[in-house]
Amino acid sequence: MTRRITLALAALLAAAPVIATALPAAAQSPSCTRPDRPKLPPGKKTKGPEMEAAEKKVADYTTKMTAYLKCLDKAKTDAMTEHKGVIEEWNGVIDAYKKNPG
Repeated sequence: MTRRITLALAALLAAAPVIATALPAAAQSPSCTRPDRPKLPPGKKTKGPEMEAAEKKVADYTTKMTAYLKCLDKAKTDAMTEHKGVIEEWNGVIDAYKKNPG
């Protein structure tokens, strides 16, 4: 790992507790909403209409879970992009400091 990245990571790790407590909870987590797990019938003594209703619940759950997972992927990509930008900006700060320390 280069010295720049090491310094950047050290700064980020040092600041993480302060940042985490300074931000409201909503800003710390993505707006992705995990769907509730459907309650499934036992199977052995379940009648046809109950199975049909359960099938619809599972289909709805699957649709919502797929959307949730896509949301998490986007949130992860956004976070990685932001992190990369912070590292690049920090490297610029280091370069500027080295040219005119102190």
